[in-house]
Amino acid sequence: MSGRTRRCHPLVTTHQGKTPYDLAAKRKEGAEMSDPILTKLRQLNRNDFQDLVALGTFSSYENRVFLAGPCNIGKSSLASILIGEEIPKTWISTDGLIIHFGRNGIDLQQRKMIPLKKGSGDVLTKLLLGNPELKKQPSLQGESKEKIPGDPKSEIKEYKFSSSNTDGGPSNKKRRITSRQTSSGGQGQLSHQSNQETPKDFHEPPIHTAHSIQDDLLEKIKKGTNIMNIAPSDLVDFGGQKSFDMTHQLFIQHRGTFILMFDGRKGLYTVLTEYPQGDVTAASILEHWINSVLTYCNKTEDKMPRILFAATHSDSFSEDEKRILALKFNEELREMFSSHKLHEHIMYDNVFFMNATDAADQDIERMKDTLVDIAFQQSTWGQQMPIVWVPLDLQISDMRADGVKLITKERLLEINKSNNEFALNERRVDDFLLVQHSIGKLLYFDEPALRDFIVIQPTAMVNILRAFITDIMFWPEKGPVRNILEHLSSTGVLKKTDLFTLWSQPAFKEILTDVKTKEYVVQVLLHLDILIEPKRYTEKDTAADLFLVPCIVKEKIPQKMHRNVTDDRTICIAYHLKETVVPSALSFKLIGAAISIWPLKVEDSRFCLFFQAAIMDADKRNELQIHVEGQRIIAYLNNDVSKQLISPDLATTTQECLTLALGRILQFYRRCFGKQSHHLMSDLFDIEVGEICNGKTCLIPLSEAKKKAQWRCENGKIHETKCPLNWVFEKNKKHCDSNCKGLETETLVLRPDDQHFVQLARTIGIGDFYNFFIELGMEKADYDNLNFRYFSNPMDFMLMGLFEWRDKTESDQMTATFRKLQTALKAIERQHYMCQVHREDHTLVEKAHSRLQDVPSDDVINSLTEKKLIGDCIVHLGVELGLSIGNIKETMHNFPRDLNGQIHDLLTKWKNCDETKMVKPTIYRLMVALKRVKAAQGLNFVKKTYDVE
Repeated sequence: MSGRTRRCHPLVTTHQGKTPYDLAAKRKEGAEMSDPILTKLRQLNRNDFQDLVALGTFSSYENRVFLAGPCNIGKSSLASILIGEEIPKTWISTDGLIIHFGRNGIDLQQRKMIPLKKGSGDVLTKLLLGNPELKKQPSLQGESKEKIPGDPKSEIKEYKFSSSNTDGGPSNKKRRITSRQTSSGGQGQLSHQSNQETPKDFHEPPIHTAHSIQDDLLEKIKKGTNIMNIAPSDLVDFGGQKSFDMTHQLFIQHRGTFILMFDGRKGLYTVLTEYPQGDVTAASILEHWINSVLTYCNKTEDKMPRILFAATHSDSFSEDEKRILALKFNEELREMFSSHKLHEHIMYDNVFFMNATDAADQDIERMKDTLVDIAFQQSTWGQQMPIVWVPLDLQISDMRADGVKLITKERLLEINKSNNEFALNERRVDDFLLVQHSIGKLLYFDEPALRDFIVIQPTAMVNILRAFITDIMFWPEKGPVRNILEHLSSTGVLKKTDLFTLWSQPAFKEILTDVKTKEYVVQVLLHLDILIEPKRYTEKDTAADLFLVPCIVKEKIPQKMHRNVTDDRTICIAYHLKETVVPSALSFKLIGAAISIWPLKVEDSRFCLFFQAAIMDADKRNELQIHVEGQRIIAYLNNDVSKQLISPDLATTTQECLTLALGRILQFYRRCFGKQSHHLMSDLFDIEVGEICNGKTCLIPLSEAKKKAQWRCENGKIHETKCPLNWVFEKNKKHCDSNCKGLETETLVLRPDDQHFVQLARTIGIGDFYNFFIELGMEKADYDNLNFRYFSNPMDFMLMGLFEWRDKTESDQMTATFRKLQTALKAIERQHYMCQVHREDHTLVEKAHSRLQDVPSDDVINSLTEKKLIGDCIVHLGVELGLSIGNIKETMHNFPRDLNGQIHDLLTKWKNCDETKMVKPTIYRLMVALKRVKAAQGLNFVKKTYDVE
């Protein structure tokens, strides 16, 4: 080997864009591996070994086994057997999850799974195992190394490793340190740009030169060669409480094997008493895990990850009973998963029925053999990794052992530069980090808001999550922390300030040392759907100050609320997702988009946020429900009287919000998992619209509904498409089509409400109002009296006229109906004005945001009146705020000839109103009311006060 080749970059790409770690080696059986490595390492001189580090590759044998399923079934007992520890005799619930790094091994020669002692999976062991060899690479065109300032030979000193506590990482304290060197630049401690505190006694990680790596490898060889045939792998033991369902997503890699377990005594369909929310079975939990693991897997020839099933407590049955039950479980699992679109990943035909407390159990032995066979079948088994990564890998391993949990990317790049001739450029560091992330050794997300930090100790994230995602059995007995957790548990909503309070506890302070680090972790949790930020998914979204926490919400929607969805009062729209199962968090992302506009309904002092469902108050007359049912997401709009009275503007605005959000969310998910983004929403989902028929959803494809006036459902009932098509109404349409027949017969018999009068008055105008008023049966004297009192505001004048007509009609024991209004309009040849009566202005929806769902402050209410920012529109303003005409008249009586007093009283009544039918008085609703009464100055003041662009 020539020293001149030393500066060729080891991670060059081929003409096909491949790097060495992309090129998988042929699978090796492990035989005849040890002697060539020993001979090679002993014969290499110092310069040769330096070339090996710079230009060589080694075969990587990474494997990971995951244990998952309900709680209290023996997962931790099986984990103890697989890592060679004492088997627990009593159940101690796992709080979150436990990762056993490098504690489970595969003997490559014997093809057997064996337990390993702590520290067996360190970097040098894997290098020895991987048969390192030199492969000359051409230089990457246009790529050159940055020159490291100073003479490295003059800046080295012997490194002494400090003894400090570790946190679950590989222990390398006793490693021989003979040839290690570190720069003497005066930085003895790791200094983060964010002023993050560092653990006591932590020193700068050492520079790992080719000489030091060779010495350390030879030291390992002297201690015994048996390690070189064992591929260390990791074991992840997931806690079974429902609280942890979503947080487990963080630790699921699409490599390795999942063992989904359940209690053989209870089977798949017994309701599990460990879950107080009820209705939880082993089958439902296993189905959740299948969907979590496989949702974003591509349908390719690579069958990883693989999923096995194991039933426990076999010692409770005789051999014959075990055989019969095993066949039953196989059949039930086949029925559940044989039709899954990715069923080839699921090994449902072979349930391992075991005693998880018996290390000699034969089914455990069979399962271990199966795990080894699967490991050897992985496309990544024996994958070639660059040896030049080893120095940086060793430095991260040293920091991990020294108690460091997180590090800034900037600091890691500085450490990398200290490796002098083996320093990687920044793009190659990214390659290294992404591969390490993919095998679960660290957490690095190559996203704009996330790439500034690296979590080098993944178990630290477990502790961070435990702060707010934990089972009630782990809560403190009393105090502010318990109060926060109780509120979160009952509502599913967590304020950002409360989250930071939880993280200020001593157990988390060491990890989350400053605001910048906390903000980074928040962004990670948002990225992984553990937290859901209510937002519209528009270009102008800004950060929210509260989050939804999907995994906390366990309660299903009560039947009494389901009953609000009825044949005569509801229209629905359904999104049928293509090529995927609905992710657990997708429904909450969609709900988050909706509650940016409409607040969650409150029933019995509880937010109506449920497992895969939510109910919102669209206004005082309409309720919006969102449900996830299998691969369909269904939204229901319920009017408190009739579906005929649902505003097409409200329905269309809702549809546009949901469609935009759903499309953006699905495209984001696809990008995250390497799939091409679709440009058309139709590539992601189909849309159906419909109604409720005999208590069940009755749908028709939207494309067909647009072509038909009617359709016949499977119940034989004829449905009109007019109401369902309100989901896609043309909002800019101001006039009727030439073939318009007016309102439906069902609508004409209904009673108009105050909001209908507003739209009717706006459409008629003052010029036509006198004739219309007289045709309603009113007298000229009535008109004159109204004009005398309300002459200053034509809208208030017309509204009070319509209210007076309604009062007079109903005092004569008749019903004020749309038909009577229609008849009067027809008499003045304005009958199509009635077709506009359901229209509403929802243009401010573009400004909607979760922070605008707060109640406006008293200062804002006072300023609107003191600064005279609203004007003369008492009646109209009261109606837009949702107050009754009785409340409006009371205000006018109590504050005669006092416009400011009237406006202030109306706003105060609205803000403090506790009527049953009133919805939450929010900043957004105030903005909408001010826009509809054309109080431009007031609207601009509110927008400026609450920083609305």
